[in-house]
Amino acid sequence: MKKILIILCLLMLVGCNDKEIEKEEIKEKEVNYQEEVKDPEPPKYVDTNPIKVGLYNYGKLIDNVDVSFKDSKDLCALEVVFTNIPDLGGTNLKNNWKKYYDMYEEDISGYKIGFYIEFEAGGEKIENLLLDPSNAYKAGPYIYAYLYDGVHAKGRYTHLSMEDLKDDTIYSTIKIFLYQKAKDITSPISLTVFTYKDENDFLDGHYRGNSKHTVTITNK
Repeated sequence: MKKILIILCLLMLVGCNDKEIEKEEIKEKEVNYQEEVKDPEPPKYVDTNPIKVGLYNYGKLIDNVDVSFKDSKDLCALEVVFTNIPDLGGTNLKNNWKKYYDMYEEDISGYKIGFYIEFEAGGEKIENLLLDPSNAYKAGPYIYAYLYDGVHAKGRYTHLSMEDLKDDTIYSTIKIFLYQKAKDITSPISLTVFTYKDENDFLDGHYRGNSKHTVTITNK
C-alpha cells in the first residue's frame, strides 16, 4: 500500500513539473511574440533643405533688437531674405528677395516660411508657432505678430489676413507689436524665422531643421 502511495505522489510531482514547464514555455512565447510585434522605429530625420534665411532691417542682418517694452508699441519690423550674409548691399525688399531667391540652383519652390516666438510673461512660458496669419494673436494679450507680403504688394499695403492668402503669397515681413501688459514680460522675446516643406520638419510642434535665423528682442 505504501509503495502505491509513493508511486502516486511521484506521478503527481512529475505532472506538476510538466505543467510548470508548459507554463514557462507559454510565457516565453508570449514575450517573444510581444518583441516581434513591436512598432518599428520611425525613419531618421534627414534635413535636405538648402535654404539659408535671415531677418533684415534696411539691408542689414539683425541678431538683436534693443527697444523699450511699452504697451501699444511696434517693437520691430523685419524682412525675410533667403540668405544670411551680414549686408545685402541694398534696401529694396523686392530686389533683394528676387536676387537671393534666384541664386539657388535647386528647386526651392516647395518650401514655405514660418516663425516661432517665445518669451516669458506672467509667470509662464508663451510660445507661438506662426505658419499663417491665423495665429497672429496667439501670444496675446502681450504681443501680436503681423505678416506682410511686400514682394507682391503694390503701393501701400497692410498685414495679411487668411482671406488675403493666394497660392504665391510670401511672408516676406513680420512686425512684432506689443499690445499690452508690457510690464509682465520678464524675458527677452525670441523671434525665429525658418523655412520648411511639410510636417516632417516638425517634432512635438517644434521646427527641427537647420534653415533658420533667430533675433533676440530685449527690453532696454
